Amino acid sequence: MKNYYTQTSTKMKQITVFFIAALFMVSCDEKNGTDELSMLKQEKDSLKEVKSTIGDRLAEIELQISALDTTKSLALVSTAKPTVGAFNHYFQVYGSLSSDKNAQLYPEIGATINSIKVKEGQAVSKGQLLATLDIQSIREQEAELKTRMELAETTFKKQKTLWDQKIGSEMQFLQAKNNTEALKSSLASLQANIAKGNITAPFAGVVDEIFPKVGEMAMPGMPIVRLLNLTNMYVEADISENYVGKVKAGDNVVISFPSLGMEKKSKIERIGQFINPNNRTFKVRVNIDNSENILKPNMVALINVNDFSKDTAVVINSGLIMEGALDTKYVFVVTKKAGVPIVKKQLVQVTMSYQGKSMISKGLKGTETIVDRGARSIRSGEPVSIKN
Repeated sequence: MKNYYTQTSTKMKQITVFFIAALFMVSCDEKNGTDELSMLKQEKDSLKEVKSTIGDRLAEIELQISALDTTKSLALVSTAKPTVGAFNHYFQVYGSLSSDKNAQLYPEIGATINSIKVKEGQAVSKGQLLATLDIQSIREQEAELKTRMELAETTFKKQKTLWDQKIGSEMQFLQAKNNTEALKSSLASLQANIAKGNITAPFAGVVDEIFPKVGEMAMPGMPIVRLLNLTNMYVEADISENYVGKVKAGDNVVISFPSLGMEKKSKIERIGQFINPNNRTFKVRVNIDNSENILKPNMVALINVNDFSKDTAVVINSGLIMEGALDTKYVFVVTKKAGVPIVKKQLVQVTMSYQGKSMISKGLKGTETIVDRGARSIRSGEPVSIKN
């Protein structure tokens, strides 16, 4: 303690002597008749140097008091370190989840539903019979047409035999031939309608919904079954034309589903070539694997498209950055002076931010210690107490 007071007394004596010497120089100048401007300049320079010396000493004393005075309460702060590594920025657009294999199956003819061969939730294979329609009247027409067909074919054969022998008229031969071909065409059309009496699965999937009941009338335009295969799905979204050239097929994306709280990684499969004049957007499609069978058609999906990447960057939590005058941004960096932690205001330049992280392009090297909590209650040059 005695050494401390001795050092302090010595430094104060040095300051006093310096101050007296400065005043003496001013006095001498006055006596020598130096012009007033020169005298004022010399006095100003002398006083500035005295002020600087006193200011430095006051700062040093303040730090030593902070270190020795256990009754004084220092601002309590916590600190954080920047990270140096990869930084990725994404922009987000909303899209809707769909599947190419999401089909409502409609009858092609009007008929009563004879039977429904499956249940809702049942897995079916491609070509499996799902429902049958009452086509008895068409079968009766088929039987009648077959009888007429047999007669027409017999008549045509006889006419052909006679015509080959140059017996009979050509007109009779041609009429018999035309009648046979017309009946063949009618029979083929009836048989096609008979095939339409069976509703089959166009692809393997799950029967999601059955609309009518057995005995009800099925009509074209009225669905019978909804069939789904959700193993492979896709998200389609509209992106602003401002991103034309910045987004391309094959770019990495992260798809998040707010209702499920889950994310999936994928790539952009296709980019639309048409700008919608109504909203100035173009379409993108992203395929998604749904082998877990969790995702459902028409769910809302959030597409995070990577539009900026840097392998090595200084990154800090965005919450550490504060704003000053004229839109300047700064952080408090912890240094030490006379063994006491003090904080210093450090201006930084933020390139961009994403999900609470900011990339710093100027102001930090990545090795600094930055004030985290308590930053808003301190000022630059203030000694602090650190507790992490």
